[in-house]
Amino acid sequence: MCIRRQIPLSIFSFRGSYHQRRGALISHRKAPKNVPTSPLSRRTFIRRTALATGAALAGSSHARVHAGGSDKLRVAMVGCGRRGTVDTVHCLKSAPGVELWAMADLFRDQVDASLVELRKQVPAAINVSPDRIVLGFDACDHILAMPEVDMVLLLTPPGFRPGHVAAAVKAGKHIFMEKPGAVDPAGVRSLLQSADEADRKGLSIVVGTQQRYAPQYVELIQRIWDGQIGEICLLKAHWVSNVIDWHFAKRAPQWSDMEWQLRCWPYFTWLSGDHLVEQHCHNIDVCNWIVKSPPKSCTGLGGRQCRTGPEYGNIYDHFSVEYRYANGQTMLAMAAQMSGVTYNVSNSIDGTKGRAYVTRGEARIEGEKPWTYAGEQSSGDLAMHGALIRSIREKKPINECRRLAETTLTAIAGRMSTYSGKALEYDWVLKSSKLRLGPETYALGPLPVDPVAMPGKTPLV
Repeated sequence: MCIRRQIPLSIFSFRGSYHQRRGALISHRKAPKNVPTSPLSRRTFIRRTALATGAALAGSSHARVHAGGSDKLRVAMVGCGRRGTVDTVHCLKSAPGVELWAMADLFRDQVDASLVELRKQVPAAINVSPDRIVLGFDACDHILAMPEVDMVLLLTPPGFRPGHVAAAVKAGKHIFMEKPGAVDPAGVRSLLQSADEADRKGLSIVVGTQQRYAPQYVELIQRIWDGQIGEICLLKAHWVSNVIDWHFAKRAPQWSDMEWQLRCWPYFTWLSGDHLVEQHCHNIDVCNWIVKSPPKSCTGLGGRQCRTGPEYGNIYDHFSVEYRYANGQTMLAMAAQMSGVTYNVSNSIDGTKGRAYVTRGEARIEGEKPWTYAGEQSSGDLAMHGALIRSIREKKPINECRRLAETTLTAIAGRMSTYSGKALEYDWVLKSSKLRLGPETYALGPLPVDPVAMPGKTPLV
């Protein structure tokens, strides 16, 4: 697989036509049509981010107090896709006095579609004026330069997340970010640096692993820790489902390579990390949560058997990875996106005295001390966003960035092992891997697709 150096650009990669004006805010009503997009270099990005961060810090003297929900806490969306809109609805519903102040995306129709849904779901919480809708490759910079914005929702594809997180922390903004946190080890190392800087600044960072806030998961895992299934023998994480097609779009003749890849981002490793990273990180995170650490090593197998056409980019359609933890425990992680297969999205944990099983709809223990969760079912989304808002208002920071970095690297290591066919140590991936995915510069123009990885042939970098 061709490896390219990743530059943390402010880019938003979803469906729709684009309008872009560099160096200025773009009005929702006055966006120009078919303006060509120029590439941004690393030097340009760093300069713009520094200016945006300085403006944000200089304007922070407004210092609104967030206490007891009596004032407005203003949030901005960076990325206005389908899941991002769901996250924003949850954020705005999670506590009183929270309003959407600004929106940023690359594609115009993403903003329009998101606004329709937001005004339907949470109309009273939408306070986005036309001059606070920003489009373009540098849109995140403009969002971070707005002193009124207290918190940013980082909702773009994960290939851009490390750069966005670093810039938002530098600008002194609280953060909600979707999972995963990165697509390569270089991005994970950036996240760890951002986590340390957020701690120094007293910033809150909450991440989109909502199962950590779902009551059935919380109670089951506490019972496992209390010894209800005895000593843990084996942990299993499954995400076996049908083909995911909500981001699939037939390529239009006018789309450049880059635009096509951005619109269909889950199918390209440099944007999504592959579905083991982008999707299965949820249930991999549950296993790390139970063990209270990331694994020590992994060995993976997988391939591309059903989705073989070029329209499906360069990702795999199935993975099976064995992880070993330092305490000798084993996790088996199985993931597939194939039509007609038996659906299984769950975690199960085998112990010496029983077996625990949990999904987003149920939790139970079988064995010597059987138990079934009988409380209210919850996805955890509202509680997750509510915890973030409360931490900001009470000035008691929550920082989950480091934990997401560990889970993300767990999944990345499994993908790297599967792609290369090599057994890997977690520490080597974290400290020694030189892998950086992504193009040298970002522009809506030519961008060849990296070849599909071949185990035993794709080099380990």
